[in-house]
Amino acid sequence: MWRPLRPAAGRDRVRRGAAPPGILAGVAVEIAVVGAVDGARLVELDRAGLTRLGSVEGAAFVIGGRGSPDVDAVVSSVEELEALWVGRVEPFARNVAAGRFAAAVGPPRLSAWDPGWAVVAGRLLGRLGRRVGVAGVVWDHIGSTSVPGLAAKPVVDLQLGVPSLAELPGLAEALAGAGFVDVAPHVPGSPGVLRDAPRGRVGAGARWDKRLFASADPGQRAILHVREIGSPWWHYTRSFRDLLRADPRLRRDYEAIKRDLAAAHAGDSGNDAYTVAKTAFFDTIQDRLGTPPRC
Repeated sequence: MWRPLRPAAGRDRVRRGAAPPGILAGVAVEIAVVGAVDGARLVELDRAGLTRLGSVEGAAFVIGGRGSPDVDAVVSSVEELEALWVGRVEPFARNVAAGRFAAAVGPPRLSAWDPGWAVVAGRLLGRLGRRVGVAGVVWDHIGSTSVPGLAAKPVVDLQLGVPSLAELPGLAEALAGAGFVDVAPHVPGSPGVLRDAPRGRVGAGARWDKRLFASADPGQRAILHVREIGSPWWHYTRSFRDLLRADPRLRRDYEAIKRDLAAAHAGDSGNDAYTVAKTAFFDTIQDRLGTPPRC
């Protein structure tokens, strides 16, 4: 169902013992360079053989000599390339090989809305879509970063709607090839990892289960929610996004709640409590979200 990963060979294979075990342990992460970027120097920096140079279409990370929608990071000198390797690309490749995502560090912090978030979402959705490559699925940019003008944590939320959660063989491997790692083996008890919180007037057969994946890139956190098309939260996330985009007053109210909660949880070591508290806002607008198609 999903696009298979091509086994690495020769230099494409990570040297034995260089990476912890994971879905892609032993398979090099595909990196692309475009423009005036010294690809030969990138190969020299990768002494462990964690990556291989490939095409923009197949890459999990793209380095460019200038900015474009396809480019994850821009460098203008060999020195900048070396710093990017140490600070971002090598940790990213090691995370993928280890099946480890780039986790939140410290309490929730809000940033002013950044139009670049939409560019990142478009790039990642295209990358993920090429890996999945099947009909009948629905891709969305959701969450606060999808709403122009709304302050948010700089974490891009994406959603993949699938016809059935029961028919996902090979999905984790396909997404790992795009740099996204299954979250459940690490924090199965965290809110929203394997199950959404039930809410709203729905039928007894409503599906609350889900899958959650997160980017291994420490330089740009992103989360992919996988839900059944027509399930309550697949519907709620899209409806809430559209309401926020259309209603400036609701957008202001929601931002005020988020800022209050961020201040209240400023001493937390993570984002879980903030995330749970924030969903209470849904109680005030639940009736405006409509009825999920399958409920």
